[in-house]
Amino acid sequence: MTIYHLSKTRYIWLIVWVLLSGATLSSVHAKPAEKDTLSVEEEQQFLYYFYEAQRLIQKEDILPAWELTQFCYALNPNNATVNNYMGVFLDAFDQKAEAIGYFRRAFELDPNEYWYQYTLYLLNSEDKKQKKNAIQNLEMVAKTKLKDENVQGMLQKAYVHIGDYKKALALQDRLDSIVGYNAMSAMQRYRLNALMKNSKQAIYEVERYLEEDPNDVQFQVFRAQLYEQTHQPSEKMIEAYTALLRFDSRNLMLMNNLAWHLCLSNTDLDQAESLSRTTIMQEPSNPTYLDTYAWIMYKKGDYQTAFFYIQRALENATDEAKEEITMHYKAILKKLKL
Repeated sequence: MTIYHLSKTRYIWLIVWVLLSGATLSSVHAKPAEKDTLSVEEEQQFLYYFYEAQRLIQKEDILPAWELTQFCYALNPNNATVNNYMGVFLDAFDQKAEAIGYFRRAFELDPNEYWYQYTLYLLNSEDKKQKKNAIQNLEMVAKTKLKDENVQGMLQKAYVHIGDYKKALALQDRLDSIVGYNAMSAMQRYRLNALMKNSKQAIYEVERYLEEDPNDVQFQVFRAQLYEQTHQPSEKMIEAYTALLRFDSRNLMLMNNLAWHLCLSNTDLDQAESLSRTTIMQEPSNPTYLDTYAWIMYKKGDYQTAFFYIQRALENATDEAKEEITMHYKAILKKLKL
């Protein structure tokens, strides 16, 4: 017998896997090969050793359990559950090349029960053909397990893995029919549309979920980011930043951005000034904040104050911000006729 050694992590993983796998009596009874039907006595012997192996694993007696599992396999090599156990043991022993053969056989014998490990191996392969086989296998199982969240979810992840975002998105409707529409569903819809550069639909998905739960800060952030990326009108930006400030009322960047869009839209210049003043008091050398305050003063007709602050903004400007600040500087100079 070959002696294998387990790392602590793999050892724990093996025990947890067996405890959670929950092999039932019905799943242990394999569909025998045409020329390999067990007698009643052999079947009883097989079941005894199989459940004894499970008991030993639960007691953390791994090597004796491994010996019994091999014995079970010798008695009945066409049992799907035992093939899967052989694969799990060998994978835990870091014998991946051997493990995949047993996972493949378990899948062939009972694809609806033992699809996960074999599919995972194929998807993690660098071979495109194996990835394609994994997708085909999952699609086959998914057709018979339409209400199985794990199968449908794995198929969706597989589509994402190969970059087929359209199919992954189409699967979300099926997943929602199983578990219902929730934050995870909305997140996936937003993410997949963003990956497809479908910004309009991504925004719709974020706004849709915020109607369900306006207190979800993560989606409030998504909305503001999407609005900025797609250059939404200031009216929408004001709504987005106002909502975010309710959760983070001292965030200077949010204050500045809200003040800026209030200024651009001429919605409430007094509120814009108040917000912007707070930012420059906290960070008096920040060129972006200084520029915002200067432009608000410009919009209010206070060109002298605007000129003072736009000068401070230019003095502290980075190369990235200098072009826009210079443009504002020239506009203010023009009003002062200097």
